[in-house]
Amino acid sequence: MAIMSGFFHCGDVLVLDNATIHNGGENSVLEDWLWDNFGICLLLLPARSPELNPIEQVWKLLVQKMKKVPLNVMREAGADASAQAASVILSSMTHCDVA
Repeated sequence: MAIMSGFFHCGDVLVLDNATIHNGGENSVLEDWLWDNFGICLLLLPARSPELNPIEQVWKLLVQKMKKVPLNVMREAGADASAQAASVILSSMTHCDVA
């Protein structure tokens, strides 16, 4: 879908972490197919290296800040309190926060 929609272009590098879903035995087939058909390079990050994966830094900061939201505030906000709090926190994050 991402390829057909034009999200990826020839020469792009697709970086995946080493999560189980990304490091199955068929990755070499996927890697060859992406390169041969679209010129897209697949790069798997080393295991246990969250510092190389920017989204891991975002999740870490989000969890730290969510833990600081008082429980009574969460209860008063209702069923979607977590989503609301996460949205506020994520909206206020800058590149410098996770760099």
